[in-house]
Amino acid sequence: MTVYDYLKIDRRTATPIYQQLLSGLEHFCRDNPPETPIPPERDLSKTLGVSRTTLRQALREGCERGLIVSRWAKGIFVAAQEKRRRILVLLPDSTEISMPWNYTMPGIEQRAGELSITVETMSTTFLRSQTPEQIEDFLNREQFTGILHMDYLSWKGAEEMEVLRRIHTPLLFPHACLYWFRQIPFPMNVVDERRAFRDAVEAMVGMGHREIATLAPVSYYDAIRGYSEEEYSAMLQDAGADPDPGLFLKVPYREEQFMEAVGTLVKGEKTFTAIVCFSDFFAIMAMKALKAYSIRVPEDVSIMGFCGYPGGQFLTPGLSTIDFHYFRIGRNAVDRLLTIPPDWQNMEISERLAYSPYDVVIRDSMKARKSKNRKGK
Repeated sequence: MTVYDYLKIDRRTATPIYQQLLSGLEHFCRDNPPETPIPPERDLSKTLGVSRTTLRQALREGCERGLIVSRWAKGIFVAAQEKRRRILVLLPDSTEISMPWNYTMPGIEQRAGELSITVETMSTTFLRSQTPEQIEDFLNREQFTGILHMDYLSWKGAEEMEVLRRIHTPLLFPHACLYWFRQIPFPMNVVDERRAFRDAVEAMVGMGHREIATLAPVSYYDAIRGYSEEEYSAMLQDAGADPDPGLFLKVPYREEQFMEAVGTLVKGEKTFTAIVCFSDFFAIMAMKALKAYSIRVPEDVSIMGFCGYPGGQFLTPGLSTIDFHYFRIGRNAVDRLLTIPPDWQNMEISERLAYSPYDVVIRDSMKARKSKNRKGK
């Protein structure tokens, strides 16, 4: 079979032509030995009926992936295939919809597929059923290209942690926060939650809201997103919001008690025009609770979430949020893992930390304030 038997183009699909070419090229390279010649770019373009620009995009990415090699004045050839690359993703057993790994995994899988990397998953519960010696033997035997550790809820003191400290395998926590990094400085991608939460407050203030209620969880390592209560009050004041501690509520993440807590805020004497929430799921419950008290969002009270739950855009009204872009976090995790050396233990502490970008996304749950302040009742 010639390369043209692999480079099939279906113009009826939404898949970009260069990606179709790249997929065919990948299969051709797998089925043919190194140094197999590939027709010149001009011949490929003419025979396939595609533009040189589109073809070059596919060939360029094929070179970047190590599928093909282009030699000046000689041509394009199938490259010598590297040892199969595999990454291990350690996942918690929880499938709770609010957990970020549900939304980062698709990005990991997509980017790994683009780079011809096999993704293998394992639950941390299963891994921790083994002794540290067994875990070390397993990881040394399998020789993974790298490890992505997603279980940030129960990793402190877990059986695998000491093993991961000493084996020579690139390791990354794809989505963490500065608090965890300060506890155990493994290579991590983090979101600057303090800065992000301030950006949320400043966006609300910029829309005319000063009396902003805050809904935080009862149990967390700090008051809210990296702030102690004193620091949070100072941040509110500095950002132009009312620092009244009576507008700061710690609420349980259980619907019935959450409704009661929001009811306390609504029936109280504190004036508020907006609510900023610990997470998008807090915001979703807040919207439900406000509706039960006949308070309209955003006409009466505006709502801001945090984290960027992908489903938030489909709510009515659409949920404003600080969007971490979980899918992008997954893709970026694969790319960064490939840059981490096997002896990452020798990296400077500052080199182990990388910041994930985020965006302030304003949707219909936020409305610029034009009327006078109102009590939430």
